[in-house]
Amino acid sequence: MKKDFQIYKYYTLSQILNMLNLKTLKSKSFIKFIFFGVVITILSNTSLLFLLLILPISSATFLSQILHAFLGYLSNKYGVFKCKGNPFAYLLLVLISWLIQWLLIKNLVSFGFSYIFSVLVVIPLLATFSFINQKYIVFRK
Repeated sequence: MKKDFQIYKYYTLSQILNMLNLKTLKSKSFIKFIFFGVVITILSNTSLLFLLLILPISSATFLSQILHAFLGYLSNKYGVFKCKGNPFAYLLLVLISWLIQWLLIKNLVSFGFSYIFSVLVVIPLLATFSFINQKYIVFRK
């Protein structure tokens, strides 16, 4: 299988723990990722909150994810990882992130939490999940 089309690589438990170490989370690429992510997250989650007022949760989260994905891919391609990346793997990550976001928000709301609280809880979980997947799968060099 060509390297460009390889999306998944099987990792051992120790490799996964190494990906999550503090050096990775303190790296310049992670700091840039967080900076761009904060700006893009503010834009996409503001749109999410407005969309939740007029659309079902699934549609609102999907549309905000499209905005987030487009802006995120561009900023990560040119500003964070500075390489072409694998658009197919990125698209798959976006779809998985949308499902996680949708299900977490839906469940938190069903437990009585507000939309705003639910969105704020989900943001750091998705940001960490996204960085690790983008660094080691989507934009790996």
